[in-house]
Amino acid sequence: MALRVYLVEDSARVCERLRESMGEVGAEVIGHADDAPSAIAEIAALRPDAVIIDIALREGTGLHVLKEIDELPEEDRPTRVMLTNFNRAWYRDAAMRLGAGYFFDKSCEIPQMLDVLRSMAPSERRTRARVRAPATAV
Repeated sequence: MALRVYLVEDSARVCERLRESMGEVGAEVIGHADDAPSAIAEIAALRPDAVIIDIALREGTGLHVLKEIDELPEEDRPTRVMLTNFNRAWYRDAAMRLGAGYFFDKSCEIPQMLDVLRSMAPSERRTRARVRAPATAV
C-alpha cells in the first residue's frame, strides 16, 4: 500500500507536478484542497499518513490548517510538511509551533521534501508510524 498523502495547494500547476513527483517516491495523493476549510474537513475524514501544506491558500492559510490538525486526536494526526515560498524564519517557527514536522522552501527544497516522503514509504515504515526529524533551516 502506498503512502497516503493529502495535498493543500492552491496552484493547479504545482499540484499536478507534486502529484507526479510523489508517485515516483511511493506516495499516492488521496485528496487535494486549495482552501483551508475544505482541507480541514477532508483531512479529518480521509486520515492520510502525511499532509503537504502551502501557507498561501485561496481561502484561509496553511497555518490555520496546521492549527486544526493539531486539535485532532493524536492517532489521527498525519505527519505535517510545510512546502511554501514563504520561507522566512517567522513562518518556519510558527509552523513548527503548530505541529509541522518539516518545513521546506518550494523554490529549491522539493527534492528534500520528496526524500522525507520516500523515507515514509510503506516498505520503510511501520504501520501508521510517524517519522520525525528536525525541519530544514531557512
